[in-house]
Amino acid sequence: MFARVSRYEVPLEKLHDDIEGVDETQKKVSDMPGSLGLFYLVDRATGQTMSITLWDSEESMRASESGASALRDQTMEAASAHVTSIERYEVVSSPAKVPVWM
Repeated sequence: MFARVSRYEVPLEKLHDDIEGVDETQKKVSDMPGSLGLFYLVDRATGQTMSITLWDSEESMRASESGASALRDQTMEAASAHVTSIERYEVVSSPAKVPVWM
């Protein structure tokens, strides 16, 4: 499994709108071949956010780069936000069961 971690800075006055758009982003990411899901983390005090997308293989993650970049640009423009970093990792450990709370 592989992960792409993208970090953003969202203006506090746009943070609610950014969070409201996560469901649509989740759907678009899940439609990408090899996608295993998206986590979106938010620091409401600072406007710093992070997305973690999981992929079944490095090839799937790399193949999604163009689509992910376009989606990232679209969502960041809507929130007047900017990307501070994009990192890629191999996942070498994960919980056997991730709780579903939503």
